[in-house]
Amino acid sequence: MKFVGIDLAWGENKPTGVAIINAAGTVERAQANLRTNDEICDFAGLDSPDGAVVAIDAPLVVRNTGQCRPVERQLTEIFWSCDAAPYPANLSNPAFGERGRIRTLVNRLEASGFVQRPVIARQQEQRSFVEVFPSPALVTLFPGQNRREHIHCRALRYKFKKERAWGEVHSEWEIYRARLRSLECREPVLKFSPEVKKQIGIDVTEFKGTRYKQFDDLLDGIFCAYLGYYFWYWGSDRTWVIGDLETGSVTLPKCHLPNCPLKRRVSISAGRD
Repeated sequence: MKFVGIDLAWGENKPTGVAIINAAGTVERAQANLRTNDEICDFAGLDSPDGAVVAIDAPLVVRNTGQCRPVERQLTEIFWSCDAAPYPANLSNPAFGERGRIRTLVNRLEASGFVQRPVIARQQEQRSFVEVFPSPALVTLFPGQNRREHIHCRALRYKFKKERAWGEVHSEWEIYRARLRSLECREPVLKFSPEVKKQIGIDVTEFKGTRYKQFDDLLDGIFCAYLGYYFWYWGSDRTWVIGDLETGSVTLPKCHLPNCPLKRRVSISAGRD
């Protein structure tokens, strides 16, 4: 088994971050300048018959003609206060049409024997793909707890926006990197090959604009791969599924602390296939 993370750009030929975790839990390779679906599939070896879980950060099922998908409405209800709400996806955007790069990739995966599964079968050989969303996944996978209560921090602000200073963006990226490195002490354990250690070991403050974007996508690709590995390792025990396959679903790590306040904000389906 291998675990592939794809931070899929919505637009045609825009750079995408991809990472591959092997069966031993090591990030073997990662790249953030793959521009076509052919390049993505070739880099990750998705056309081979090997077992794999592919975790994709992109809206994979979009049937609504306007506004947002029901899953995006639910995610906003749960995670708005954490600054981790999604952008809306609908069919007015050609990226989500039958000829868009997202649908084209999904069709290719299905033709290769992959099946979209919101819940990944625990530690079984399979060819599955799942929609993920790093921003709220970081919120649920890294909860906090003080002496009195269980808390969730806001999402990381490592994405550059006009109202954000580069100093903030770089600092938040470094926190993201530190959290990924901390997974060496979590279950399942995440390790990095020497090549990937070198890739993420840069001084990110030297990069701005499009040169910075590749490192943003690189971490997202690695985290998506870890989410696929996490869902395979734990199965439904640590899985939150928001939405459904008919209108779109997003799979997140289930917060492991008791009395999670996020659960009270909306009804979340767990363990649904």
